[in-house]
Amino acid sequence: MRRFLLIVTAMLLVFPAAASARWEPWDWIVDESLERTVTDRDRARELMRGMTVRDKVYQLFIVSPEALTGEDRITLWPEDGVFSLYPVGGVALYGQNIFSQEQLTALCADIADDARQAGAYAPFLAVDEEGGSVSRVANKLGYPLEMAPGRIGKLQDPALSEASGRSIAAYLLPLGINLDFAPVADVLIGEGNEIGDRAYGKDADLTARMALAMASGLREGGIIPCFKHFPGHGAAVGSTHSGEAISSRTLEEMRQNDWLPFRRAIADGAEMIMISHLTAKELDAKAPSSLSSVIITDYLRGELGFDGVVITDALRMDAITENYNSGPAALAAFQAGADILLLPNNLEKAAEAILKAVEAGDIPMERLNVSVERILALKIQYGIIR
Repeated sequence: MRRFLLIVTAMLLVFPAAASARWEPWDWIVDESLERTVTDRDRARELMRGMTVRDKVYQLFIVSPEALTGEDRITLWPEDGVFSLYPVGGVALYGQNIFSQEQLTALCADIADDARQAGAYAPFLAVDEEGGSVSRVANKLGYPLEMAPGRIGKLQDPALSEASGRSIAAYLLPLGINLDFAPVADVLIGEGNEIGDRAYGKDADLTARMALAMASGLREGGIIPCFKHFPGHGAAVGSTHSGEAISSRTLEEMRQNDWLPFRRAIADGAEMIMISHLTAKELDAKAPSSLSSVIITDYLRGELGFDGVVITDALRMDAITENYNSGPAALAAFQAGADILLLPNNLEKAAEAILKAVEAGDIPMERLNVSVERILALKIQYGIIR
């Protein structure tokens, strides 16, 4: 007993703090190098502490310049103050917004500066630049056109697809653009499909390899890629641009074929996936995919395990506007699981519908926070928010 007391006394002399504080065995093996790394999601949550509910709701939207200004066509940004009224998450630019390299660079810079002056977070600045006919910037500015995905697919060389992504990124980033709605990950199944040569081809494995390669090229050049159009537009009959489009593919057919490029993209760390407005009648015959919790939450989030940013296709397309007003459409898409609502017909009504639903408790605050966290984390990842 005496020997035990001598040992304890010696320990207290060597470690005097133990005499005044409770000692736990793990205190002896603390290694600060093992502390958890702060992630982009952690940083996003911290930024969200200073956001109002309204700020969070507006972060869900990517809209046209005209939706923010009320003008018919915007090529030059008006005086600062637009983002003070509408602190949106992003702006999508189309051909009518582009007439010269200098003008487009100034427009992107002024949009970003307006957001900064308003105290809003830096926006996504997005375009459709797939190569081939869907090249909003290259077509308007006379840049050499990258090959259409269909042509690249016929050559069966992923290196060409990756080079296309790098080339597109090389001219988009200096202009101030940071998000490209590409690559197309649809497997071309039906003849006469509206996707046409925007798809890499009829083989799902080839499509997956080509889409991943293009995305890699875009990332290398600092541009965020967006894989589209889940659950797969390659077998749809009809056009979502002018009305309803329907896919009759069974769940197993989609699992084995249509979803392969998206599954590979998710495994590769896909940042963003766009949801089509097609109606997948064998999966959910009651709603367009962009408004369907079955498509977004059950299959894309649940079965495929995607935890990145889900964006709708343009909500101003006829497939939506023929059956839904702006508020109900935006609300349905968000409740279905979308994070970003692209180009609603009426921004104010769309935002108001979600804001009211959150304030009434119909949409839990946690649901809103999850989407905003994903959006801000992606901006942090690509240095849009520093």
